[in-house]
Amino acid sequence: GATYTINQEQHLYFSFAVANKEPNRNDFENGITTLENLNDYELGWRLKNESLTLNTNVYYMLYKNQLVLTGAIDNVGAPIRVTSGKSYRLGIEIEADIQFSNQFSLKPNIAFSDHKNTDFVSSIDGNLKNLGNTAISFSPAIIAGNAFVFNPSENMQFSFLSKYVGKQYMRNVQSAVSSNDVLESYFTSDLNFTYVLKPKNIFNEVIFTGLINNIFNKEYVDRGYYYTYDDTWSAPNKTTTLDGAGYYPQATRNFLVGVTLKF
Repeated sequence: GATYTINQEQHLYFSFAVANKEPNRNDFENGITTLENLNDYELGWRLKNESLTLNTNVYYMLYKNQLVLTGAIDNVGAPIRVTSGKSYRLGIEIEADIQFSNQFSLKPNIAFSDHKNTDFVSSIDGNLKNLGNTAISFSPAIIAGNAFVFNPSENMQFSFLSKYVGKQYMRNVQSAVSSNDVLESYFTSDLNFTYVLKPKNIFNEVIFTGLINNIFNKEYVDRGYYYTYDDTWSAPNKTTTLDGAGYYPQATRNFLVGVTLKF
């Protein structure tokens, strides 16, 4: 890697890295023995001054035999992975910290990305088919978040947190058979409260926290599983790929309070 200092506030950097990853125990149990290989290229620009911190990063991750989720789960609920041959992940990440005053700050972040298996081959209706470039499972093209922070006093903080996650596919064939393998995009918001009390005796700090998750009571699904099987019984001399999906709906509005004691 290398970093170039433009001035006191701005820096450019470039890095190249090679990584290899072996399958985990579940992968070995499912017959995967091939190493995952990654060549990672990254280029970034950083800006920092009294009122603004801005980080941008462009990455290109070129894989060979990437371990990707199939969407299926085994008989104990563990996710199943396969190696996908050639694949890549290309994207840009932007995050900022904007200080409007001592009391107000804004902390947005966003990532745009493209995740593809290259010339992906899968068994459909008993035949191997080249599906071309397909989306990698559980890889949304857009993820964004924001934190609006208000500090009315030195020991009190309110944070309004928002998150957006784009559409995802639960398998790597990108709806070549059916369309129930899609997790739709969702947007949620939370409200966080922190108050720090500094007593003179026993404790150094007593921290009170409160969190309202999913404050707007949004109904959404952020994960699931997908399975396929070849049906050879319904029709003689014909193999048909059947499929099904399961979804994990998340909690609507919920609350969490806590106290932390520091000695």
